[in-house]
Amino acid sequence: MDEHGENTSKIRIAAAGVIILAAFVFFLKNVLAYTAPVPAIVEPAPAVALAAPVEEYIGQPARLFIPTIGVDAAVEGVALAPDGSMDVPKESMIAGWYSLGHRPGEAGSAVIDGHVDWYNGASGVFAGLSKLVPGDVVTVLDDAGTRISFVVRETRVYDAAADATEVFASTDGLAHLNLITCNGAWDKSAGQYKERLVVFADRAASEIQ
Repeated sequence: MDEHGENTSKIRIAAAGVIILAAFVFFLKNVLAYTAPVPAIVEPAPAVALAAPVEEYIGQPARLFIPTIGVDAAVEGVALAPDGSMDVPKESMIAGWYSLGHRPGEAGSAVIDGHVDWYNGASGVFAGLSKLVPGDVVTVLDDAGTRISFVVRETRVYDAAADATEVFASTDGLAHLNLITCNGAWDKSAGQYKERLVVFADRAASEIQ
């Protein structure tokens, strides 16, 4: 091989070496530059404050409706009579709500009474109360315009002097409405009827929230 050819071979070898070296550097650079992908840090979603449940407003009873016996009456608040018993409304066709107890629709037993009759043989607002049967509906309209319905569960008769605690109190946490009127024979010496008729009703299940 002549000198020219030998120089050419050296140049080619040198060039090949440069190419190999460049490739190696490129490979090494990329390997060193490569890092495994870092998983994205997912921040937990901020806690969302839940709205507090809206407490149902129960107003004072304003009217009472009992369609099956034709009652559509105003309701007034009453408290205690001088003898410690529940007082009665001042008019024959008005119902009396026991204002020292629960409002109709609240958890507990609300109580409304009414006269069975009046002077001179006139009928009272609860003249037909004894005709109610389980399943009949009683509706109270409160002073906020809300109607709350109750379904009759049962009827009981108490002696006028009997302990009627269960009429005014309950412990099951549900809403009840109990209706009271006079019953039985007239007791002249006591100036009152001998018995009390009580209709027990429970708030309609469709209205319970």
